[in-house]
Amino acid sequence: MGNASKLILAMVLVFGFSSAKAYNPYTSSVILENMDNEWFLQISTSQVSAYEVLEDYYDTEDISVLSIEAYNKKYIEYLMAHMNIMVDGKVVELLPVGVHLGSQQAEVRFVLKGMSGNFNQLFLKLDVFEENGSQQNVTGFFSKNGNVSSILNADNEFSMNIIYKDGKYVLSEGFSWTIFHILYLSILLMFTLVMFFVLRYHTNMRSITYKGPVLVYKRQ
Repeated sequence: MGNASKLILAMVLVFGFSSAKAYNPYTSSVILENMDNEWFLQISTSQVSAYEVLEDYYDTEDISVLSIEAYNKKYIEYLMAHMNIMVDGKVVELLPVGVHLGSQQAEVRFVLKGMSGNFNQLFLKLDVFEENGSQQNVTGFFSKNGNVSSILNADNEFSMNIIYKDGKYVLSEGFSWTIFHILYLSILLMFTLVMFFVLRYHTNMRSITYKGPVLVYKRQ
């Protein structure tokens, strides 16, 4: 996939997530990318959705009274317990390098330690926020040897398998994104956004206020 296709796919992921995030708190964005020979994974989700899941996950504690540092630790612990990444049969270690927990959106960035620039097979199981019955994790993989996109949910057990084939990375099922698939998805997302606006105009939507800690954490 060329640079133009990568740009369009990135726009689709961002556009799709931003529109879904505004109206559906149970959609998250997961981006894997290689920068300066290091692999990074970033998870973005609605703060309301994340807070509700943590309340259930740590049901014996009142997380609303936790300090920023304690809440951050709980959040990272939850994410790492719900992510399994393997490269060529070896488990990849995730190290948190950046966290921003705002009043509307939660973003966490990990470096994938020990993951080389080139590999033959990448297995991802990212069942973060699966406690939400309709959770969807829109996942994008970006590399100089091909880009892959998939929606991880209960139907595929929140997992995907990427392999190196014929000089590029593709889903193991053999499905490879083309510019036509991307344009189709763009049109579908635009139509969905229009429908959201129409429904919002005709429906009184209940607003949920996030009451948990707000954190901005930077790598030491």
